[in-house]
Amino acid sequence: MKTRNIARDPRVAVAVSDPDHPARYFQVRGRVITTTTEGAVEHIEQLAQKYLGKPYPWYGGRDEERVLFVIAPESISGTG
Repeated sequence: MKTRNIARDPRVAVAVSDPDHPARYFQVRGRVITTTTEGAVEHIEQLAQKYLGKPYPWYGGRDEERVLFVIAPESISGTG
């Protein structure tokens, strides 16, 4: 669903907050310039190892499709 929405309108915003200080965050707004499934499974597995210390749990089932989006930033903001 998200992939279909991005194909229709590539404008996106991604916000990341500090888990120890939720009021501290940064945000990137821009446009998706590339969408691919190539390398997406390896990417989620690397993130799971880094943040969970184990393989990705595949909550939606191992057959779900993973997608990578590349964003060309247009604005970056946040709190320090």
